[in-house]
Amino acid sequence: MSRCFFRSACSISGNLNQISIAGLTEKSKIFIDGENNKVVINKASIRNTLISVTGKNNQIICEDNVQLNNATLIVRGTNCKIQIGASSNFGGIRIVNVGFNNDVSIGKHCVFADFIEIWASDTHSIYNEDGNFINPEQPITIGNNVWVGSHATILKGVDIGDGAVIGMNTTVTKNLLPRSLNVGYPARCIKENINWSLKYEHEHE
Repeated sequence: MSRCFFRSACSISGNLNQISIAGLTEKSKIFIDGENNKVVINKASIRNTLISVTGKNNQIICEDNVQLNNATLIVRGTNCKIQIGASSNFGGIRIVNVGFNNDVSIGKHCVFADFIEIWASDTHSIYNEDGNFINPEQPITIGNNVWVGSHATILKGVDIGDGAVIGMNTTVTKNLLPRSLNVGYPARCIKENINWSLKYEHEHE
């Protein structure tokens, strides 16, 4: 099944590729090329977004109530996947997953600001003096209820715990604890055992 709405474009080439859209797409483009790739947009809202999948057996899945705005999602390779959990909200993001057997997993009820980068691959190869490939792709796992500030960068091979907060302009290169507040380049934990809310403490005073 393939449905695109409100000046959006869907393009499929190759064999056994699928686009399934049960939600709303507006001013967006979805491209698939290769074999047995799949894009699934459940009851989500996708606006001003580019989704590109090339290769074999790759997937992009957006679960119910995802709000994806001003985004670029790129999957290229074999058996690679981007999955976004229910009710996660994005103001502006680029997610890149290139390689072999690699996943980017984002949990439920996450909030991402704008100008955010998530890279599960360097997208180019580096070799040592013996000709060995030394910069393979690595998965990224982001838990539930994670808040990511504007201009943050999340790099390959990290696991971000449930309820973590990542401050503006932070670069994440290592695992982050659940319910931790993290800032800086590279990210460092400045507070543990925190909770966060979209409601500002003094908003209604």
